[in-house]
Formats: sequence, C-alpha cells, structure tokens
Amino acid sequence: MTYSLAEIQHQFGQALRYQNQGERCHIASDHFSSEQRIQIYRNNFVISVIDVLKATYPLCEALVGDSCFEQLARQHALSFPPTSGDITTYGKGFEQTIIQFPSVLEAAPYLPDMAKFEWCFDATHAQRQSTLPASFQPLTALPNVEESQHSQLVFLLKTHIVMFQSDFALFTLRQAIQSGQLDGLDIHRPESGFVRHLEDGSLETQIVSAPCYALLDCFIQHSPLGAIAPDLLAHLNTLIELDVIAGFSIHES
Repeated sequence: MTYSLAEIQHQFGQALRYQNQGERCHIASDHFSSEQRIQIYRNNFVISVIDVLKATYPLCEALVGDSCFEQLARQHALSFPPTSGDITTYGKGFEQTIIQFPSVLEAAPYLPDMAKFEWCFDATHAQRQSTLPASFQPLTALPNVEESQHSQLVFLLKTHIVMFQSDFALFTLRQAIQSGQLDGLDIHRPESGFVRHLEDGSLETQIVSAPCYALLDCFIQHSPLGAIAPDLLAHLNTLIELDVIAGFSIHES
C-alpha cells in the first residue's frame, strides 16, 4: 500500500506523542525494533521542546523547581505540540497545561497567571501600533488644539506595550525573584500594569493603579476623550509621565 508524504508525516507526528506505534510510521526493524527507534525521536523531541519552554518560562521554573517544571513541560509538549518549524514561536497556552495538575495549583495557585505574564515578555507578542492616522500629532502639539476639539482627541500609545493584570502580585513577585528578596511578599494582592519592550531589547515592567489601567485600555481601544469617564481622565498626567503615549489624533465624528 502506498502512502502519501502527508500521511506518513501525520503518523510520525502522532508517534512522537505516544499516539501511534513505530511500525505504523514505516520505520524498519532490525537490530532495534521500530518502537525502539521511534523512542529515540520521542526523547529528542520532548527534550527539545522542554528546553524551549524553559527559555520562555524561567520564572515558572524558578517557582516550582526543575523536576516539577519538566513534568509540566513534557505534558505540554505531548498535549500541544509545535505546529510550525519555527520553534521560537512555541509555548503559548502553557497555563492550560498547568491547570491540569491540581497538586501544583494547590502549592502555587498563581502559577497559571505567571505563565501568561511571562508570555508577554517576548517582544514578538507585544502590542504594535498600526499605521498612524494622517492626523497623528506629537504631544507637543496639544496646546495648538482648539478647546472645542478636546473631546475628539484620541491618544495613541507607543509600540511594544502589553497590558497585564492578575489577582496576584506578579509584578512584585518577578522583582523579588530577580533580587532574591522574597520575604514579606503578599502574593494575594492584585496588581495591574504593563510590559514594555524597549528599542535596545531590554524589558520594562510597570505597576499602575486600576484607574490608570482602565484608561490605558481606553487608549488601546482608540476611544476619544469625550467617551471616557472623567474620573479616569484624571489619571492622564500619570500616563504622560510614564512616557507610554506616542501622540494623538483627532477623531472625525
């Protein structure tokens, strides 16, 4: 019976995840059986994916330890295998694997959120500004805007910003892990803020208040000032000081 390349690749992919046997992948048996041969590929596949996940989620690994993390990563590799030859894009949805382990959740209930937080750290996942509108102006041009147009102002954020919020103090936890100072940390304190990828490749995290976070979200939605609650606009100066606003445009009503 003749099989197409696509069929053979499908069978081989299933075998890598223990969902098929080596002999069904047309692997020859001699000194080593087809199953022994496919096991070599399985081991290499799982080890490679675990290494990628370790590079993507170092904080998660630090929190649960190498042995526990490898079990989580192995399960993720088998449940959600790479679908692209570019392995550098792999790892999204790791939190879905973590929640399958009740004992891990009991010991570290914040771990799924930490996985989502770390996924924001990759610059390829950051918020990018679409093409700036023709009416875009820098903040220095604000004094030139007529008062009658203030309600039509739309503030545009700088590129490479990812918003994040959690019921746990993950921004502070990240800083504590990096400094080695975990004493006194109240992990059950909700925090919100953003992750910013700077042009030099470095990463910045910033905690903001709930109202500031809500105002940031309004700007991401391109809401004109007239459509934003006045109590949120009271925090505009804070965002300007944080240097997250690229400029503004005037909404055409």
